[in-house]
Amino acid sequence: MSGIGIQKAGKIFMGALNHKTRSWRYTGARSASLAAAIALYGPLGPECATVQAAWDAVNVPSQPDEPSCAPLHPGT
Repeated sequence: MSGIGIQKAGKIFMGALNHKTRSWRYTGARSASLAAAIALYGPLGPECATVQAAWDAVNVPSQPDEPSCAPLHPGT
């Protein structure tokens, strides 16, 4: 997995915090950070895919209602 840089990661993190609720769990943070990445950079960019891969790497499962990234390579 390649990184996206501290500036982009910070913007995504701050965007995700705007969706924080009192009962927030890791799955909520995953969905909020994906939504922030899509809002900032779109679903086709490496930012969304990198955020998704990071959550997958720490075993936070995807949720049925979470925003989805378009695959970087068709067929993946």
